[in-house]
Amino acid sequence: MQEILLHIEKMNKSNFDNFGFLFTRYRESERTRAPDSTILTRLKEDAFSKNPKYEVYLGKIGLEWVAYVIIIMSYSTVMALPTLSVDELFVLDSFRNLGIGLALFEFCIRTAKKRGCGKLELIVPDWNKKAKNFFEFNKAVPADMTCYQVGPFKTKLGVVFSPGKWQRRMLSGKRTIRLARLNYGN
Repeated sequence: MQEILLHIEKMNKSNFDNFGFLFTRYRESERTRAPDSTILTRLKEDAFSKNPKYEVYLGKIGLEWVAYVIIIMSYSTVMALPTLSVDELFVLDSFRNLGIGLALFEFCIRTAKKRGCGKLELIVPDWNKKAKNFFEFNKAVPADMTCYQVGPFKTKLGVVFSPGKWQRRMLSGKRTIRLARLNYGN
């Protein structure tokens, strides 16, 4: 098996367009509305504002951007510790089954540990069996809770997003430590 070197880089203003390309491919693969220039502009503003709303890490093989993960920090009052939430993890179809998704997932686990998080959360659409199987195979367990949503709210752009059913997965305690011991250079 050929070794693949995945370079993970935090999104910045100079590589934002690469994220925009991958984000558009993700939306197309999920059969949702492709983002228009207004959404991409808002994403750029929110990522690089004084208090960024989210972080993106891009995966690159050679000169080709092939994947990304979006993370959001929140806080668990139950644990009195920060929580790292994985909002999206996407790998281009032609680069799947090469370990790229796993490398990004393990990057998130290491990031959560470095930031002193008590848990890592993922929200996965009920219909996305591949994602659910991937995360469960990698020791994420369904959380004993139901996610609710108010909205989507109508904006000047109309309805922004209507997700359907989603399930929450989480890693905490020993599971996080055990997975984080897998060292892939970070």
